[in-house]
Amino acid sequence: MALRYCYASSHILGIIMSNPKSYDDIPILDLSQPLQPSSLFSLYKASKEWGIFHIINHGISKDLCNQIQSLSTHLFSLPFSSLKSYTPHFIASPFFESLRVNGPNFYTSANSSAEILFDQKDSKFSVIMKEYCSKMEDLSKRILKIVLMSIGEGIEKKFYDSEFKKCQGYLRINNYSAPDVTEDQVEGLGMHTDMSCITILYQDEKGGLQVRSNEGEWIGISPSEGTLVVNIGDMLQAWSNDKLRSSEHRVLLKHHLNRFSLAFFWCFENDKVILAPDEVVGEGNKRKYKPFVCLEYLKFRENNEKGRFDKVGFTVRDFAGIEAQL
Repeated sequence: MALRYCYASSHILGIIMSNPKSYDDIPILDLSQPLQPSSLFSLYKASKEWGIFHIINHGISKDLCNQIQSLSTHLFSLPFSSLKSYTPHFIASPFFESLRVNGPNFYTSANSSAEILFDQKDSKFSVIMKEYCSKMEDLSKRILKIVLMSIGEGIEKKFYDSEFKKCQGYLRINNYSAPDVTEDQVEGLGMHTDMSCITILYQDEKGGLQVRSNEGEWIGISPSEGTLVVNIGDMLQAWSNDKLRSSEHRVLLKHHLNRFSLAFFWCFENDKVILAPDEVVGEGNKRKYKPFVCLEYLKFRENNEKGRFDKVGFTVRDFAGIEAQL
């Protein structure tokens, strides 16, 4: 039976649930509107069931994204063999390649790559990367606080400073080359979960992102102008004791055209020990994860996946889940 939730313009979130295989099932968070209790509940429900939601009125201009996309057209035509920040296409997928820009000094990280990539010194790339990543850093903090609020009253105020204050971010500029095949669609990036707290994604108009439902169905997340996608990552799933779900997602290439995306990952610091607080676990409930160090999990994923990003079986639950180790 179809459900439809309509909120007045003063609400931050609206959900339309009609076709169970439609991306309209995914809620939209309007950052220009005041928070409402019903909105937080809907956001929590989406984060628990889907692990993904949209945001609008986020302050990231289309012009800024277009500038990065324009620069990337030249960027991915250059040789990258000497760059540690570059992910060669043959590692993850024959169609996928990516350049990483690390925080907290995004300008320095981008500039170190630019000095190798470009024949002449040009700070435009580094300046734009700093602008985008700095905005994403602020946006990640804002989104994370709202997600924590949705878990329960007082969670954000009690735990943000003590648990999430030292979070760090990095950006991946992703290019998917056009598949030279006869099939209607090919896998540009295999099914996986992110190793972040949250990830904020910009995808161009070609789309291709899909998220897997609890029932195992693939739901297309179609791009919409002015809309960004937020998904919950492994670290927040473990910290929330499975109150939030790290979304399983993949990228399909449906057109014989290059696809462009920007993925900003907001993560715990490497030496952070992840342990769900008692207040989050809840009275009478058991912890589902043993304490673990963030860096150790990252190494576990990298060693098991061998850079392929296509083995969703290797998740935080496999690494630190208590039931998985019994």
